[in-house]
Amino acid sequence: MNRDKAKALIGSDVKFHQTDDGAYAAVLEDIIAEPNTPWRGILTVKGVISYPELTGYDDFPKLSYSENDQVEISGKWIEPLGELFTMSFAESHARALKERWEQYREANDELDKTLLFIQQELRKLAYEDLIFEDSYVYYQLVKKGRKLFIYDELKRESLSLDGCPFEFEVDYQGEWRSAFYSEGFTFITHDGEKLHLTHGDTLRLNKAQFDPYRILKNELTEPSLQALERGLSKMGIGHEHAVYCHNSLLLTLLQGKNTSEMSGVNFISYAVDDRQFVVQHHYERQSDGQIPEKAYDRFEFTADDGHRMITTYATALSND
Repeated sequence: MNRDKAKALIGSDVKFHQTDDGAYAAVLEDIIAEPNTPWRGILTVKGVISYPELTGYDDFPKLSYSENDQVEISGKWIEPLGELFTMSFAESHARALKERWEQYREANDELDKTLLFIQQELRKLAYEDLIFEDSYVYYQLVKKGRKLFIYDELKRESLSLDGCPFEFEVDYQGEWRSAFYSEGFTFITHDGEKLHLTHGDTLRLNKAQFDPYRILKNELTEPSLQALERGLSKMGIGHEHAVYCHNSLLLTLLQGKNTSEMSGVNFISYAVDDRQFVVQHHYERQSDGQIPEKAYDRFEFTADDGHRMITTYATALSND
């Protein structure tokens, strides 16, 4: 904007910005237009039009100007606003923050989609664990009363081992061994070897173990897993097409609730090409330690074309 246009805007609302400091609304009070030099504007700040760029998380950017600040700005940073600025400074500040929030939320949604696609491809290759490679949470084995817990010293949190579906790595005779919890201080490896631990021994979990879908598969008995896979196969999809899993069993375990009797519904979404599928997994569990007395699993499949199907599994002692 040249100096002649600027003179005509004296007393009007204008917009100004400088590099990454954001953009502001102000009243153009006067101009300084000396011969042979760029003109400058004398402004009174009214509000915020756009918030400064966010360049990191350690030092959140602050506004460079406050309400009614008198500033002198080079004319090259000033332009007509085109309308009367009616918001208060506080409201304009809040709306500018909201715009940045929307901008970064949209970018984050796109990033989440990209990461999900990558994870799906790794799952198809059976290499999903690479995402969590060398990423562990360490615990100590602790006995409280008659129950065993794993205790995270850093977070000062404990988790009961009763009904725990995780595949642990235990520090056994100087080496890390993969094993599932059995009973008492005993863990069992994939080949059936029993590892006997003691109070205070160290265990660790690869963070991949906290994937809700993986935990769901680990918790299901072989017949229940086969019921799920039978339905997936008839729908033309597989485990590698899972995109979301709400695992209420996991939430129950992590919240330290009573795990001797559990019931609820898990929700699983699958996607392949341009098709979407949803599975509702209704479950009931009643156990005494590690010996199930009742187990019921019902998988309700729904495709986006309206096709529906149900598969179930129940133990002999289940009410269903």
